[in-house]
Parts: sequence; structure tokens; C-alpha cells
Amino acid sequence: MQIHVVKRGDSLWKLSQYYKLPWQELAAVNRLTEKDVLSVGQTLFIPTPFSYTVQPGDSLEEIGKRIGVSVAQLQQANPGISDATLKAGTQLNVPQRSKRTITTNAFAEPVPKAQANFDAAAKGLSYVTIFSYEVNEKGEFKPLNDQAFIKDAKNRNVKPIMAITNIKDGEFSEEVGTAILTNKEITNKVINESIRIMKQKGYEGISVDFEFLGKQNKEAYNQFLRTLTERMHQENYIVMTAVAPKISATQQGEWYESHDYKAHGEIVDYVILMTYEWGYSGGPPMAVSPLPSVKKVLDYAVSEIDPRKILMGINLYGYDWKLPFKPGGEFAKALNPVQATQLAGKRKAAIKYSRKDEAPFFRYWDKDKKEHVVWFEDLRSMKAKFDVVDQYNFAGVSFWNLSFGYPVFWNYLIDRYNIK
Repeated sequence: MQIHVVKRGDSLWKLSQYYKLPWQELAAVNRLTEKDVLSVGQTLFIPTPFSYTVQPGDSLEEIGKRIGVSVAQLQQANPGISDATLKAGTQLNVPQRSKRTITTNAFAEPVPKAQANFDAAAKGLSYVTIFSYEVNEKGEFKPLNDQAFIKDAKNRNVKPIMAITNIKDGEFSEEVGTAILTNKEITNKVINESIRIMKQKGYEGISVDFEFLGKQNKEAYNQFLRTLTERMHQENYIVMTAVAPKISATQQGEWYESHDYKAHGEIVDYVILMTYEWGYSGGPPMAVSPLPSVKKVLDYAVSEIDPRKILMGINLYGYDWKLPFKPGGEFAKALNPVQATQLAGKRKAAIKYSRKDEAPFFRYWDKDKKEHVVWFEDLRSMKAKFDVVDQYNFAGVSFWNLSFGYPVFWNYLIDRYNIK
């Protein structure tokens, strides 16, 4: 497996000659057609063949680069081979890489767009968390039309997870959260109703995403999770929580103070770190999940939580900002990696890559002669994130969210890992 960064003059046919793979295979795995114009800086997934035919002038180093393995790996799979003994036409065995097994989750709203993107993603998922059952201050649940999605998930051997939130009128509500967490009668009502819905609809676990609760609700939230998890485990359900991206236990701010990393790590089965949204629609242009900032969160997280319980959050989206940025002005437009790449091609903008942030970006001018900058994700930035996941030995990852499609990524994921 290899990631190819498109250079000027590249085409599917030219790349097929270089990698000794049919262009149709390259097109299919990258969801391209013969007519698609490649953008400079675009990333393509190059699948690893089972064997390689030596070409005139080949060296082991060049072959290794083409198929994504080291010279040592090539020699181990082909005893006695060296540059001196290479002969055109010789069939070389391509070494199979060992794969780590990880757990994966993706959030998805039960809407047609997300269900369509789930078609490509299912092969790379352990769980899909259907977002969300909104609970009010009386412990009542807003209905969710989730039956079709649950059925689809089960048919594809992906376990559906029920999400509950303290969202009211489109926003996370401290008032709702306080009522649920501090009133024992309402707490029990929420837990009982969650179990009833899960049994009725076929869910296999629950994800709690209570946000903006305020510092005063931290211990109440911990106790709610203790009670909830005990009941869920009695019913053989798993429990996940989603937590804000903190860098210390004393970090101030309404989003952070109620999320107790140490307690969550001790209580629930998986803790999802929401490691994204440094670059957000209402903020200044920057990478959505710049790796130096992400790693500060990870360093703190592993000091409080067993890494085998951590699912690192990964965004499947980016933003298109109009320049110059003005606080309180026009919000950036969200877009998926495919849309971003197509936009770069349409505007004839070369995609650049920030090694500091491990994220791609480009600039372009619109029809009104306004400059834009786009930060998004590609296979390079995804690889960088997964290198970190392996470095910290996390249980796996959680994606936000399947409203944003990135079909080729799931081919990369299952090539790199076994999915639990």
C-alpha cells in the first residue's frame, strides 16, 4: 500500500505504467473515471499487488517505493535477491505486512446522505453511533427515525450504538444536563428509557455526549455514568462517552470543566476524544485538527486513561474560508475531502501540505474575485493521524461524521488494519 501525491503531468494511464497496475484498478479503488482530471497535490491510494514483475532498469529501492515496502522486506520475501541479481521479467513476491487490530466507530445521523456514505464505510467500522436521541429536562426523549439505519448496520456486521445528548433547540443545554444529572428520578427515567429503546430497536451499546455542563456538574456527571454503566453492563451493553479535547485536569471553560478524564476512563468502556475543531466554521482559517495541538491532548489523555480505552476522534471534513477573515463575519463552508479536491481542480489550485500541522490546504479566487483558503483532510493527513494512534497504542478511532463522504479512505483503512 502506498500514497501517491499527484505531480504536474500525472494521469491514471501514466501512473498505471509506473506502478504496473491496470489504470482501471487505480480508478476503481480511488473512485475515479478515465475522464477525471487529477489535481496537483491530490493524494491517490495505490494498492499493493501480490507479485511484481521486474522491469528493465529497476532497483530494489525503486521497486520498494513503488509498492510501499522496504528493501529489507523485499529481500526477506525473496531470498538471495539483490540489485546485482535483478533480471527483467522476474516475478518477485510482495511481502505481506502484519496488521494491528483496532476498534473503529463513526457518528452518523439517520439521513439519506449519511446512509449512502455508510455503504463505503461499513467495511471499516466496528460500531456506528446513530446521532442522536435528544433528552429534555423532564427525561423525555425526542423520537428518532433510526430503524432503517440500524437494520443496515446489522446486515453489514457493524454494531449500532445509541447516542443520547443534552441538546435543546439545536444547542447543548446546561439546564437540561443539570436536570438529568442532579434529579435521581429523572436520572433513573433516562436510563430506563434508554434500555427500553435499545432492546426494542436492537442497539448494542450507548454513547453519552453531554456537553457544556459547567464545572458544578462534574461529579454529578461522573455519578450518572457510574449508575448508567452498571445498569448497561447488567444488560450486556457497552458504554462510550465523548469528551472535550483537554490538555490538563484544571483546564478552564464551560466545555472542559465537567469532563473528568480520569473518572470517565475508570467507568466506561471507551472514551472518545473530540480531537478536532481547532479550525472551525466561525473561527480563523487553520487546520481542523493540527497534529501538534492534537498531541497535547493525547499526552494528557494517556496520563489519566488507559490507552486501550481511548478512541481518538478524527474529522472527515474541512472548511472553505473567504478572506480576509473577519470575526463575526461569514461562516466557513464545510466540505468533504472529495469536494475539496474537486474544487482545487476546478479552480486550478495546487494543493499544498503543511508538515507542521499534517494537513493539506490550498488557496483560490472565486468568480467575484474574492480569495479563499481551504483546509481539509487527505490520505497523508489520515496516515499521520493513524501513525499517532499506533504510537500511543490506542484502542482505535472514532470519526465525525458520515455526513461527509470519503470513499477511498476506507480502502486505505482496511488495507492498514484489521477491524475488530
